[in-house]
Amino acid sequence: MRKSASLLGAAGLVLLTGCGASVDSAAPAVPTVMQTVGTCHTFRIPQEMVQPSDIAPPVPCDRPHRSETFQVLTVGGPLATWPTRPEPEQLQEYVKNLCSADELRQYLGGGPRDTVAFSVWVRFPTRAEWAGGVRTMRCEAVPPVQKPEAGPLMAVPARDVLRRTDSAAVRNCEHGTEVVTCDRPHDREEVNAWLDLKEGAYPENVQAAAADVCRPFVEEFVGVRLKSAPALTIKARTPTENEWAGGTRTVRCGVGPAETGATITGTLSATAKGQA
Repeated sequence: MRKSASLLGAAGLVLLTGCGASVDSAAPAVPTVMQTVGTCHTFRIPQEMVQPSDIAPPVPCDRPHRSETFQVLTVGGPLATWPTRPEPEQLQEYVKNLCSADELRQYLGGGPRDTVAFSVWVRFPTRAEWAGGVRTMRCEAVPPVQKPEAGPLMAVPARDVLRRTDSAAVRNCEHGTEVVTCDRPHDREEVNAWLDLKEGAYPENVQAAAADVCRPFVEEFVGVRLKSAPALTIKARTPTENEWAGGTRTVRCGVGPAETGATITGTLSATAKGQA
């Protein structure tokens, strides 16, 4: 059975429920209901990154920022009737099926084969706003963390970013065994296609078997037939023989330079080149 990888990175859906300095007293405050889709956000001190609420003023999206609002929803159901804001455990349970990967992909302008390292943060009303009846929540697109000490950071708008060549800064690539963003030298770019090989004995040439199932998806990603692009080759991540014996059949498709030891910088995505 063919499977498609989630758009979200390893961090996935993150509910900001940590302790630390309160943002309820942030000044000047911008009410949660005024924070709209397309606004970008940052934080002044690291503790603010892990708060469930954020009423700091938005920042320009063409300047360094930490997140961008891609969806605004209303808290509903029994949770919405609570007079005080729920505890982190209740909020986590509520949001697990919200802020969808499909909505994020559409906002980022991605095609079906595009994969990125974005994760999602969720912001809720402050305690005071909740007590006053506000039930607006924000879904935030968060770029990959390139410098752990600095947290997530990008300086271009996330809206439709996957349709631009500067999306290389938010796409998953690898240099050897190191995961990097595609604006750095790399020898493999991830393609959003996780596929199952056929049941049976472990393939004598597992890479060739993986290339056969990955080929149409890789060609869709790069926008050309690989026969006409000899400088490129399929680079799949395949199960080991031991993993196969344990029932794993999934391969992760990728693409990169055919020449051994060669690297490239930038993305090969047809979406970014306007060819999709």
